Amino acid sequence: MIPKDNGLASSDGYALVSPSMPDRHMMTDIETYDTAITATILSVAAVCFDPRGEGPGESFTTTISAKSQHQRTVSESTRAWWKQQSKEARDNTFGGEQLAIGLALANLTQWINRRSPTCTRIWAKSPDFDCSILKHACEENGIIWPFKFWETRCCRTVMELAYPEGDFPVMLMDGPKHDALADAQVQVLEVQHAYHVLQA
Repeated sequence: MIPKDNGLASSDGYALVSPSMPDRHMMTDIETYDTAITATILSVAAVCFDPRGEGPGESFTTTISAKSQHQRTVSESTRAWWKQQSKEARDNTFGGEQLAIGLALANLTQWINRRSPTCTRIWAKSPDFDCSILKHACEENGIIWPFKFWETRCCRTVMELAYPEGDFPVMLMDGPKHDALADAQVQVLEVQHAYHVLQA
């Protein structure tokens, strides 16, 4: 039995995918103090984009106070890893105004929900990390994560489809590696390039 592809949830048990619109995609990236789903979140970025277009669109970014996340985890290996990163990346992640976790996540989800039209795709590299940690933190703080599980997309999957030999070209943007906003913008370019290759 083939489900009707009408972009809605069917009554016969099939979970159908909402229609994909070019201006309804969002990339996210986070920096953390651990790799577990309970990780302390240090910074978050979100970028609107058209996967068939050129370059990133509107963006959101915030840094978050580690001290406000008493229930979330810090690993010593990740703490040591941060000490090896560039000064610019560390300054961007640990410097500036740091919001309490509840306020930062509320600001993020409100920014997402204010997009018009509402975003119906969330990308990450990989969503098992970024999206899972964000969703867990939202639930912990009584905030509704604004995406359904079937709206999640993985950058690495589409990149491998475009370049199965693993020779994907390096995309460059302003900003250091392991800066949430810079990484999210690079990931937008990677997805757009992969789409162009696959549609050629």
